[in-house]
Amino acid sequence: QHINYKRETALENLKNELVQQVNIAYSIALNIYNNNKNRDKKIVVKMIKEALSPIRFNNGRGYIFIYSMDLKNILLPIAPELEGDDFSNYKDIKGDFVVKNMAALCKKHGETFYTWYWKKPNSNLKNFKKIGYVKYFKPFDWFIGTGEYIINFQKKLQQDILKEIRETRYAQDQKFFVLYDNAKDKFYTKLVKLAKQGGGFLQDGNALYCAVNIKTWKWTIVAKQNMRSIAVTLAKKQKEMEDRLYYTVLKLIFIFFVVAILLIIALSIIVKRSEKLFLRYRNSMINEAKESKKRLILIQNQNKMAALGEMLGNISHQWKQPLNALGISVSKLILLQNENILTKDILIKNLNRMEKNISYLSGTIDIFRDFFKPVTKVQEFNISEEIKRTVDMMESLFKESFIEISCDCKEDIYIKAEKKKLEQVLINILNNAKDALNQNSIEKKKICIEIVKKEDEVIIYILDNAGGVPEHIKDKIFEPYFTTKESKGGTGVGLYMSKLIIENHFQGKLEFINEDMGAKFIITIPIK
Repeated sequence: QHINYKRETALENLKNELVQQVNIAYSIALNIYNNNKNRDKKIVVKMIKEALSPIRFNNGRGYIFIYSMDLKNILLPIAPELEGDDFSNYKDIKGDFVVKNMAALCKKHGETFYTWYWKKPNSNLKNFKKIGYVKYFKPFDWFIGTGEYIINFQKKLQQDILKEIRETRYAQDQKFFVLYDNAKDKFYTKLVKLAKQGGGFLQDGNALYCAVNIKTWKWTIVAKQNMRSIAVTLAKKQKEMEDRLYYTVLKLIFIFFVVAILLIIALSIIVKRSEKLFLRYRNSMINEAKESKKRLILIQNQNKMAALGEMLGNISHQWKQPLNALGISVSKLILLQNENILTKDILIKNLNRMEKNISYLSGTIDIFRDFFKPVTKVQEFNISEEIKRTVDMMESLFKESFIEISCDCKEDIYIKAEKKKLEQVLINILNNAKDALNQNSIEKKKICIEIVKKEDEVIIYILDNAGGVPEHIKDKIFEPYFTTKESKGGTGVGLYMSKLIIENHFQGKLEFINEDMGAKFIITIPIK
């Protein structure tokens, strides 16, 4: 990695060196020109050549050359006999017009890098690749440049790297060396072959070798380590690790005990606080449960009293007509008796009418007496008959409000439950429907009840034509104490209790939807 880095950066460093030398030469030439503008051009040219000709760098290999833009040589220190010659037709071994191309690039860019092939001194006319840098000199229409042979640069770089490798030591009894691909030694040949196959390790006696190939230079870099020193080093490292492990274990045990003690203290504090919080929470839950039970009993009583009021109203309406008829019959008999025109037939006829009214009143008393029985029990009953009976109890109230109620309850469906609870729910919903119809001044007031059996469920639909529940309150109607009838003494517990009864006593659901006509309440009860 180090060699690759050096190779990559060395070329860049060489280019920087060439640029720096050309800039120095350019500055010298420009300074001479600026200081001697009034003198003869030939004298100024001679001064510039004398100043630049001795310049050497890169261990004496580097020099400055000058050509005119019409491709004549002005300065060539290594071959002064060529100065003044025309190089317009000079070509390197690749056929490129070297000087002509340099002039063209300078004219276009002002300064640039260029690579070409050029004869080395004492090389038997052999050409070598060269990299150079040229810069346009406007005062005399020249370009000034320099270059370096790649092979010289590469040899110098290799010599520097070999010196580094010889001096490198990373551990005791370890050294590095370089093998060329044409190594003759049998063992070295093995190392070269191993490196060319991707590199790796090779052991020979008490020595361990690692070999890596640098393909472009035909080098194999080898690291050699004495195995005995490795064993000594490993033993030393093992002893260090054992000592470190021992002290680490002791430290961990100490930390563990300290942390354990702190945790025990912290847990004891947390447990005590948790106990206090739990006791406080438990007491608050017990108190809340008591309060909830009281509130539920209060709501049940309020609902029961509301239902009682409704039933008393129903009794009053149911009895009004029969009592009026009885009063009329009695008054008629007294009047006829006073007039001495009371006959046996008239008496019997009126007594029969009075007996029917009394029988009706007695039947009504039985219906309402069953409703007000305080104790109820789970029993099997016909849900259709129970709905009809509830409607009969409330019929007079509906007639007084001119409400037409229809009941499609033809199918006999039996369930086991507390039927009084179902009566209470039906009365709450029907009373709400009656109030909504009266409040909205509907002309043809209607309530429709339908019972349907679906698989293992019985569904009761109660629909009115009062226009439905307003959107802004439809999510609140099942909440306790929510009512729209405060002015009429509404308690807001009817629908709340109805929902509780259906869910807790019947394991069913009480829902409602708004339809075109009005609100539709849906009671779903499992048959089993």
